[in-house]
Amino acid sequence: MTAEQSKVTPTPKSKLNLALLGLIALFALGLLARLFTGKVTGDMSNFYFVWYQNILDNGVAVAFREHLIGYTPAFWYLFAGTTLLDPILPRVTAIKLLPILFDCISTYFVYRIVRIKYPTGNKPYWAAGLFFVLPTLFINSAQWGQMDALYTTFLIISLYFFLKEKPLLGMLAFGLSFTIKFQAIFFVPFLVILLLKKKVRWWQFFLVPAVYVITCIPAVLLGSSWLDVLTIYLRQTALFSQLTVNAPNLYIFVPWEVAEPALRIGFIVAFCTLAGWIIFTALDKREITPERMVLLALISVSLTPFVLPRMHERYFYPADALSLVAAFFNPELWFVPFAFQLSSGLASAVYLKGKSPEPVMYGAIINTVILIVLIVYQFSRHTKPINAAMDQRIVEQEE
Repeated sequence: MTAEQSKVTPTPKSKLNLALLGLIALFALGLLARLFTGKVTGDMSNFYFVWYQNILDNGVAVAFREHLIGYTPAFWYLFAGTTLLDPILPRVTAIKLLPILFDCISTYFVYRIVRIKYPTGNKPYWAAGLFFVLPTLFINSAQWGQMDALYTTFLIISLYFFLKEKPLLGMLAFGLSFTIKFQAIFFVPFLVILLLKKKVRWWQFFLVPAVYVITCIPAVLLGSSWLDVLTIYLRQTALFSQLTVNAPNLYIFVPWEVAEPALRIGFIVAFCTLAGWIIFTALDKREITPERMVLLALISVSLTPFVLPRMHERYFYPADALSLVAAFFNPELWFVPFAFQLSSGLASAVYLKGKSPEPVMYGAIINTVILIVLIVYQFSRHTKPINAAMDQRIVEQEE
């Protein structure tokens, strides 16, 4: 190589430095967007600020006894922790730091998950960087001040442990997710498939109620009753009677005149749809590879809120997150994260910008197409049946 060529041709070290600078720029952009953007929304002023002030004025014990927050004790503990920053930071920043912290944790586990697929190279770093700047994720935490990042982080951690073939830890992480928000149930169809495929043992499901009960103990010691803390989710489901709360799902197409009967039928439709998907997936003889497992997790968290009534516009948040991971595991699905970002962005704009609900219909159409593509892709993948895969591994070991 001549001296002139050495000046022009980039060295591996220079390529690495450029990649590192690009990643630093992504993380800096994501962090700045979270810390220095956003506004005080109705949820923030009507609920979070009231809860925050009540804890400051009366203490955590009084807040628990008065059932101030319609969330689980686990959420209360985390939220109460933000009040420790009151003398240092404005309350809006202190509250938003909680989901931002969980954004950072989930970003780390996205890196760990993608590293399973790519043991070498920079793709896991790029996956983490892109995840951290997904628009709907930082809009949810920084712009909106919502807490969906909390339970979704534990869903991502749960998926990581299942990929590492550590189902006990996977169920424990799911249990923690469930103790924070009821929307963790979007992951349940995926867990049932793992059970039927013998990736999880039946007794490990008892970890979920055990974790919930354990997290309730401090709340009871502070003055809440067992009846109250154990029935929080039952009372939450009665708060909203709408067929859909601007969620880009199946029910946005139903005329409001028939919303009441459609609500009753909707739960039957959801059960039959999810049961059908679970059964057909369980009967599929193909091996659950890491690529397939990530795909199934994505379908679970996107199909469930799509067919369930009473869903909110934010409930596709786990799908927004896992779609990027699925695209790295299944590169043919590179367009799926873009589609989910568009549909969720349209739904969020209706609330944040006070737009008419018409964009939600476009988001629902996008989600319909995405789910059809994902399910067709799932059953058309040319992966080897389980027995064939096992025979192949035996042959390789003998050689």
